[in-house]
Amino acid sequence: MPLLRTLLLDNYDSYTYNLVQLIADVTRELPTVLRNDEVEWSELEQRLKAGEWHCVVISPGPGTPNRAGDIGVSLALLHAQLPIPILGVCLGFQALALAHGGTVRHAPEPVHGRLSSLAHAGHPLFAGIPSGPAYSVVRYHSLLVEAASLPACLEPLAWTSGKHHALTLGNDHSGAADAAGAAVEAAAAAAAAATAAQPAAPPTRPDGGEQVLMALAHRRLPHYGVQFHPESVATAYGLALLRNFVQLAAEHQGIALPPAPAALLAQLAGPPGRRMPPRPWSQPGGNLQLHWQALPGALAAAGGSEAIFWHLFGSARSGGSSSLGAGGTAAAATEAGAAADTWWLDSATRDRGRFSFMGGRGGSLWRRVEYRLPSLPAAIGVNGAAANGSAGRPRNGATCCEGGPASVQPGVLTLVAADGRRETMRTDFFSWLAELLERQRCCVSPEDAAALPFNFWGGLVGYLGYDLKAECGGGRQQHPAAALVGSAAEAAAAPGLAPDAAFFLADQLLAVDHHQDAVYVLALHERGCASSQAEAEQWVTCTADRVRALAATQQAHGAGAGAQPGQPNGAASAPAAVRGAVEQPPANGVQQQAAEAPSAKVPPPFRLREGRRRYLANVTACQRALHDGESYEVCLTTQLCRRGAPDAAALYRTLRRVNPAPYAAWLRFGAGDLQLCCCSPERFLRGDRGGQLEAKPIKGTAPRCPEDPAADAAAAAALATSEKDRAENLMIVDLLRNDLGRVCAPGSVHVPGLMQIESYATVHQMVSTVRGLRRPEASIVDCLRAAFPGGSMTGAPKIRTMEIIDQLEQGTRGIYSGALGYISFNDTFDLNIVIRTAVLAGGWMTIGAGGAIVVQSEPEEEYEEMRLKARALLRAVGECDGRGGPAAVADEDGDEGEGGRA
Repeated sequence: MPLLRTLLLDNYDSYTYNLVQLIADVTRELPTVLRNDEVEWSELEQRLKAGEWHCVVISPGPGTPNRAGDIGVSLALLHAQLPIPILGVCLGFQALALAHGGTVRHAPEPVHGRLSSLAHAGHPLFAGIPSGPAYSVVRYHSLLVEAASLPACLEPLAWTSGKHHALTLGNDHSGAADAAGAAVEAAAAAAAAATAAQPAAPPTRPDGGEQVLMALAHRRLPHYGVQFHPESVATAYGLALLRNFVQLAAEHQGIALPPAPAALLAQLAGPPGRRMPPRPWSQPGGNLQLHWQALPGALAAAGGSEAIFWHLFGSARSGGSSSLGAGGTAAAATEAGAAADTWWLDSATRDRGRFSFMGGRGGSLWRRVEYRLPSLPAAIGVNGAAANGSAGRPRNGATCCEGGPASVQPGVLTLVAADGRRETMRTDFFSWLAELLERQRCCVSPEDAAALPFNFWGGLVGYLGYDLKAECGGGRQQHPAAALVGSAAEAAAAPGLAPDAAFFLADQLLAVDHHQDAVYVLALHERGCASSQAEAEQWVTCTADRVRALAATQQAHGAGAGAQPGQPNGAASAPAAVRGAVEQPPANGVQQQAAEAPSAKVPPPFRLREGRRRYLANVTACQRALHDGESYEVCLTTQLCRRGAPDAAALYRTLRRVNPAPYAAWLRFGAGDLQLCCCSPERFLRGDRGGQLEAKPIKGTAPRCPEDPAADAAAAAALATSEKDRAENLMIVDLLRNDLGRVCAPGSVHVPGLMQIESYATVHQMVSTVRGLRRPEASIVDCLRAAFPGGSMTGAPKIRTMEIIDQLEQGTRGIYSGALGYISFNDTFDLNIVIRTAVLAGGWMTIGAGGAIVVQSEPEEEYEEMRLKARALLRAVGECDGRGGPAAVADEDGDEGEGGRA
């Protein structure tokens, strides 16, 4: 039985692959995806007339169908009036109207990430779909088709029915389950009840009034369009609408479709996607073998993961290498200073992180990897649109997307071995990474898989800087410091001091299981190489002995007495309302002493790269772009920079105490001063055993009030029910679904957790979870290229929005907004989003902060939210400076403020 072949024309949107997933689910065949400038119309016309595809879907996209660079070949297709079934979505819908003489204009109000009920006229495109309040759809548009302008050949099919509104969650009227505890549930229930008590909007008629045209059809040709987004996770009956279009197309082409499976029919009302079981996890042909030893009960006895890290790896006294000296407490380790080439992926929270990983310089396989993108050509100055705080019109999407894998310019990659040998090559980073992962593969045996509950068995540990978007189709930002003046030039240049990517090839490491009170010592060796195997076995044996010796020392001095098995991170439980507590340091109090020791010289205040006035102007520029349809959401950021930094080891120890986080990390590269102190709460992307992928985007932030439980609960409840924050979160969830859809099996991308509130030491956050099953042919590098940079740090549509960001922000983001974590040689990985992070390099300390700008944003509130997100780091820096409060921040006029106020 023939399958229906579909062409999907992509207008550089970030929701296109959500449509791919729906189409493949319905037709059982992945559509062909072509970008709107990827093929000339003459060639496409010939291929369509030859019957290469049975139907066409035209995607959403930024901009307007009136601009050739935004719509590309899609408009030529509609002008040609070929008798092939076509469905236009959003921009495609507007193009269908425009092609036949209709008018596309600005809507009275942009509607992004919000829902409307739809009334429809009963056309077969809406077969089996209710009309009116029972049918809600998600809208992402600031332009509309003027209903009165429709020519006689176009038939209106559907209209909005009532006012738009926020997404309603299933728990809205029963009390939001919230990370801050039962008090938040009560507050959320009260807020929901107040909303429910409001009078309903008056009914509206499908023939006029304030309604917006939402669907149309050509009266003679099989051409249809919908203004809303059927592919959104929150649109009801999106799968049903695509199935209806496919059936109309099949009937037109005379194709008998196979019966739909029962699972598909049961899901027609939505939401799209479903969980699929992982594939068997094995890698028998690897060239690397794992040697390991488990130490049950050793974590608490040794004083917790912090004591183990500083004793074995983190201090200059221990050496941070395989030739570790004897003895030394955590206090002595800190006093000795941080060791070169050390790393700690630190699940610092007791309720959200089970495993931590740590290591230093390793054995014969160990390498330090640094990569820098090619230098940009000299430019006259910063983009003029940025200079006056106006976004202007971005470049044609085609221009910024020429940086795909085939056209990436090589950068410089340097490898340094443990014995100091250096190797330099010209390459692009992701091609090098793909080759490395193909060459270095760890054998996965059923025995190891069953015995080791964690995924990182050795591989790469480090970060991808934000500017690696250039190798993922995102273009490069050009901000020559010479175009700026004074401190602005220095602040813009500071983040660029670090490499664009830096990793350790870690062949020796410790894994800590906080839930089971266990420590694992692991080392990789080359299969069939006796010297490599002997090296690994010796290191595992010696390091296991050192952990046991540390445990004996700690117990002799009573340092481990308070750590009880079953308490994650070996610490006593914190109150339930304060989540994200961290293990406490050993009883010697060195952490507090290091944090409280006053500096000999009062350090200068931090300066904002974009001062308050500039930041507010940038917010306004983003909103102009939103009103013009260039974006749905722009994640605007800035950098807080200062010369001079406290001791990085003391800073990290303080930071993990004042703001523990599940994706925290410490990294020091080489003997120089590139050091990262990270307390990120956000996962970028995890690749689990058997191909399971997971992203956990955060959008929506509110300050905590730990001193007032009732106010704290109310703040969390207000965040949970905020229309603005729900719109922000929904847009990024749909974006992450798209990114995973590029590499996942059809129908497998789903959202098991939507807009859940998680509470940390200083903020409440709105978090969602997106999962999918990676296709067998998709590699780790394919997954990273599909999703990087994380959509929560760009906005949507991603490519056009990154152009807007590049025009407005006066300097590179550097490591901030990138991703940090591990890529294991056993075909798994886990990377965070680099936020809440201090980067120390070249005598500078930089902290990135920002927030999502949407139509509902208030500039002053966005400025304060940006400062809120830097608060925990400023507090930790202030403690290390000996200020007795947060580090100072100077506004653009040079006045100092405390704790993020300027």
